[in-house]
Amino acid sequence: MVSVPKGLKARGKAFWVSCHELFEFSHAEGALLLEACRTLDNLDALAAAIAKDGATVKGSQGQDVINPALTEARGQRIVLHRLIAALQLPDEDGDVVPTSAVLKASTAGRAAWHRSGPKAVG
Repeated sequence: MVSVPKGLKARGKAFWVSCHELFEFSHAEGALLLEACRTLDNLDALAAAIAKDGATVKGSQGQDVINPALTEARGQRIVLHRLIAALQLPDEDGDVVPTSAVLKASTAGRAAWHRSGPKAVG
């Protein structure tokens, strides 16, 4: 069994262990995996803050404002996606999480297809 880095919380530990049960990682990949695990733990902490304080909090003038934890959670999800895409971990079907560049290219290709439509053969 691989040792779990210090400081990881429940979800980060679980992800670390499950990944190491399935795959071997280079030093660089291990560093990316560790950051992904920390990001999962950050998301859990942010979710707890949102659950405690709600979607809005009081601003400096006493007004209701969006809870900053919501904004930070969105940013952490983006980071998590990038880290997992960089690791190229396959899912159950063997597919890897696409990078943002692949997603953009796919979206652009679909948009071009819909603009031009299928050509009649004839």
